[in-house]
Amino acid sequence: MTTDRPQLAGDPLGEVMARLGEHADRLDLLAAAAAARETKFAELWDLVQSLLPENGGAGAPVPTPRWHVLEGQERAAAVARLASWVQAVYLPVYGHLAGGLGDCWPKHPLALVIIDHLSETWTQLFERPRTQRILSLQTEFQARILPVLAEQLRAETARCTAHARPRAAS
Repeated sequence: MTTDRPQLAGDPLGEVMARLGEHADRLDLLAAAAAARETKFAELWDLVQSLLPENGGAGAPVPTPRWHVLEGQERAAAVARLASWVQAVYLPVYGHLAGGLGDCWPKHPLALVIIDHLSETWTQLFERPRTQRILSLQTEFQARILPVLAEQLRAETARCTAHARPRAAS
């Protein structure tokens, strides 16, 4: 926006109006650049969303199972999901930490809650591109969180008298 008012020598109002016009022109350019940037951001966000697995994967944790109310087929499906993770990840990867888990773990609500937390945390940390922050969180999980929860699983299933005893540590 520029002014059509003729500028007279020493006319302070004309000088102010000319500068305001220059600022208005710059603001229009900034607004256009911001709109273009917003459009580009929206395109990139859509691209990121399209790259996330459609089945939830590392993009979104599964809803928290309500173990105290799950029954029948719903409970069986939730336990099967955890059993798959235990067989594919927990037992083969975590050696002596996983060795204390009793075969009876699906019968223990505490074990179900812990394994659900472990599997979802593991998925969020290990099934996405590694950044410095993710690497730090992976280390925290391995060094502090997993050993404590593995011990809770061992203690819960070791005290069980109605189910199979814990596996021997490998």
